[in-house]
Amino acid sequence: MRRVVVCPTDFLFRLFQGTPGNSDSWLFLVSDGKTRTGLARQDANALAGELDDPGLYRRAHLSSSDLVMLMAPERSRNGPCLASILETILEVAPEVPVLVVQQGARPPSLPHHPNVSTVMLGRTMREVLRPEMDRALLRVRIEQMRHLLAGKDRVGILLQDDPDPDAMASGLALRALLGRTRATAPLLSFGRVTRPENLAMVEALEIEVDQVTPAGLRAYDALAMVDVQPAFCEEALPQIAVVIDHHPEAKGWRAPFRDVRPTYGATSTIMTEYLRAADVKITERVATALFYGIKTDTLHLERSGTRADMQAFAHLYGLANHNILRRIERPELPLDALDALGDALVHRTIIQNALLAHLGSVSRPDLIPQFADLCLQVKGIEWSVVSGITGDEVHISVRNVGYVRAAGDVVQTAFGDLGSAGGHRSAAKAVIPAATWAARVGPLEAAAMRRAIASRFVHALDGSPPAS
Repeated sequence: MRRVVVCPTDFLFRLFQGTPGNSDSWLFLVSDGKTRTGLARQDANALAGELDDPGLYRRAHLSSSDLVMLMAPERSRNGPCLASILETILEVAPEVPVLVVQQGARPPSLPHHPNVSTVMLGRTMREVLRPEMDRALLRVRIEQMRHLLAGKDRVGILLQDDPDPDAMASGLALRALLGRTRATAPLLSFGRVTRPENLAMVEALEIEVDQVTPAGLRAYDALAMVDVQPAFCEEALPQIAVVIDHHPEAKGWRAPFRDVRPTYGATSTIMTEYLRAADVKITERVATALFYGIKTDTLHLERSGTRADMQAFAHLYGLANHNILRRIERPELPLDALDALGDALVHRTIIQNALLAHLGSVSRPDLIPQFADLCLQVKGIEWSVVSGITGDEVHISVRNVGYVRAAGDVVQTAFGDLGSAGGHRSAAKAVIPAATWAARVGPLEAAAMRRAIASRFVHALDGSPPAS
């Protein structure tokens, strides 16, 4: 996306002390050749011409994928005024987002347009300009999404099979952003919520996630996915209209509206930005859910947390109900889970600063990642690999200290040929049908599984394919 700066002089260029970031992503449109030459000497991309001439913007190849920052006098004797320049810009690119930058104590008198935002330079200056530019772009994207879903009586919001706090919070936020209710925008999943703290969240915040079949999705007029992408689902899906996610982007899918930001620690952060940009009131219930979604997906901002996550976290802190959060975060731990952990630690294996432990059969799949987090606290350990059998599936959770190889890549290499495998830099998991493991790897007996998991993991850590 380009930033197209429209200003008669080089004032905005000097305000930023030159072109920020990648100079190719910035284009300056000025009113005279002398100013253009001066900018070119400073390695800035610039064009000169009458700022109310449509030909100037056509030469600039202005399109809706750009963001225009416009600064010009509201009234001028020597050149075009702000209103005429804005009218020309919107004539050439009707859907381009425009941020009008003005000096003075009051905003300019301009016709209302959904793509146009105004920021007063005297109050904000440079530290606020960049966030305002991002918000201006977000507001336009929100309008595009709302327009896409307008007139759809029922919009299904599809989450992953075992929805986590980030997914459920993002679903609630999308519903609020669209101004819909549970009846017109229900949260859907092919599976059900299983982890105790997630069930506690469902109960405390009165969240309803409806279990649905692939065929049942056709009852909805439009579908949106949050915290998940179509390629992550094994089921055949109808056309998905909206996808908002923070996981690494998978291939092989399309959607009219897509916002995938793998650098963000949580989809809840993206949704918080959307709500703030659209000036939608964030209720205590939604704020508590979003706050907990960011907290769990970033491990209290210690794992994959970015500046955006921190800003969203700080904004939500004062809006969330912390009494409810304390109830959610302390689920009961069954006694048999302690017995399984004790046996696993007795038979633990440590290889290349990696602690590997197998729990055997466990009643709940959430115990496996919980214990993986616990094992990473052992002195000198950089990787923890905890496995277990729950129902008819083998679950393997992997954690690392964050400055070594990406956990998602290692897990994909080690177990991707057997089932679902992947994740982030410091946390990943694999879920493998027990029947597949028995047929292709070996017996489900504890000692045999410990050896096979260790062998596959170490080979992947060394960068080689899994041992046969």
